[in-house]
Amino acid sequence: MLLASCLAMVIPFELVLLSYAILGPAHYLTEISWLNGRQFFTLKKYDYIPIILVLLISLLLKLPYANLIFYTFGLALVLLVIKRTVNRIAAFILIIIAGYFLLTNNILRTIFGLYVPTIIHVYIFTGAFMLFGALKDKIVSGYLAFAFFLLCPVLLCVLFTSYHNSTAAWAISNYGDFGRLNTTALRSQSINIYTNQASIILTRLIAFAYTYHYINWFSKTRIINWHRISITKAVIIGMIWAASVALYFYNYRIGIKWLFLLSLVHVILEFPLNHRSFIGIGREVKKGLG
Repeated sequence: MLLASCLAMVIPFELVLLSYAILGPAHYLTEISWLNGRQFFTLKKYDYIPIILVLLISLLLKLPYANLIFYTFGLALVLLVIKRTVNRIAAFILIIIAGYFLLTNNILRTIFGLYVPTIIHVYIFTGAFMLFGALKDKIVSGYLAFAFFLLCPVLLCVLFTSYHNSTAAWAISNYGDFGRLNTTALRSQSINIYTNQASIILTRLIAFAYTYHYINWFSKTRIINWHRISITKAVIIGMIWAASVALYFYNYRIGIKWLFLLSLVHVILEFPLNHRSFIGIGREVKKGLG
């Protein structure tokens, strides 16, 4: 966390791009493999298939990303808490109807279409996973790590706010796809996101959240044992990772589209685990209060 914070303070825009391009695909591929080995934390063995079908249908119909995320997020919860097929179908129909009305609201559309697959995923869901682990294992270091995880963004907002490294030209020319996070959060499409102080501080937070999200995954290797896979699968993952990084640096436009798709799939397939984390936090807190 300290490393991610320091780098985010010095090279915020560059760090977002480098973390996303190099650490990102390695995380996505290894986590999808790990989730698959645990049937994606769903109730039944093949419950992940309806989620993938909704993902594919939404992409084929070119539905807005807000709808895609809303439907898959809701479906993941339905598949986790409801067992009977008929009841699941009825609940998902209600989710589709709810989405039709709720997503007319600009705020909700922005939350599901922009923030859930990005900042909420890499920060809120990561924090929930850390907190659940600390509550379940009742280890002091777990609580301290979570507290520092909450403190880092605060420190990035108040320490050395006048310090600003000039953003590299290559970062300026390639950051455009992430720039929507800055302009939307700051409610201005006209600001220079590379010189505006509020935008720079926001990018520090984005850089920290993304970088630590990836680092945290690799630091938990011996805890969750995602590395215990066959040599064949490891080679395949390694080859796809190398090809993804090479594509990103060779042709940014094509590379960013591929990494976005890979990221989107991993975000959606992680929804059941996210729901389990929040349910687990509630259960542990209730147990503690009882």
